[in-house]
Amino acid sequence: MGTNILVPGADFSASAVGFNAAVESGLKGLWFFNRGVRASAKNLALGGVDAEAFGTPSDQGAFLRFKGGQSFFQTAVADTEALTHIVAIKSTDTMADEAHSPMYLSNFGSGSKAGYVASSLSGASIYNPQSSTLATMSGSRYTDGTNTAITSAGASIAVTSAANWSLLASRIRSDRSQRDNLTTVTAAAANFASQARVLAAGDFRIGSSYSLSWQGQCDIAAVAMYDRYITDAELSTMATQIRNVLAHLGITV
Repeated sequence: MGTNILVPGADFSASAVGFNAAVESGLKGLWFFNRGVRASAKNLALGGVDAEAFGTPSDQGAFLRFKGGQSFFQTAVADTEALTHIVAIKSTDTMADEAHSPMYLSNFGSGSKAGYVASSLSGASIYNPQSSTLATMSGSRYTDGTNTAITSAGASIAVTSAANWSLLASRIRSDRSQRDNLTTVTAAAANFASQARVLAAGDFRIGSSYSLSWQGQCDIAAVAMYDRYITDAELSTMATQIRNVLAHLGITV
């Protein structure tokens, strides 16, 4: 029999060493950014490798503020044929150009993985495409069955405003990609008959890509990364859990 000690008003979240994710199968990365920069780098996915902070991400209490190419988290999560990425994000940058548009989660600009046609377009990303009312999800693939040319295969979904919190998901596999705005409950998808994926060489970055062209500032409260295309039901379950955690921190998505 143990003893429970309650300390009114105390918050021990910075000491957390794990998290029981509602959907664990294929989960490679899970981060909540309410514990300061050092503690927030802890990967809460079972067996996950911690992220490494580069530059000076800014602690905003319930979230961290990043800037492309300057302050970001480098993960050890690699590109995979199938994936699901979920992010709780916002940005007050101007979106005037690439230098003021954020990459929230990306390995764009790291080149192609060995065995694929070399291309600067390789990678998967969630970002604002120089627009405060759109979010783009991309996942590079060949343009046709000849496997000679590559497209980023980026497509956008509407957001109410980049300055407001949004919970977004990008799901990609060899024959399909789907974009979900879980805040506005909207989705869009594309199917691919003969356009195999092209994987990027670099592991994913949070708050940045590898391209120095995209230097936008962004705020991120949570990131979940899977190496598979999770089902609609699984996405809904995980989204509910992330919402509940963030609501406790005063963030509504």
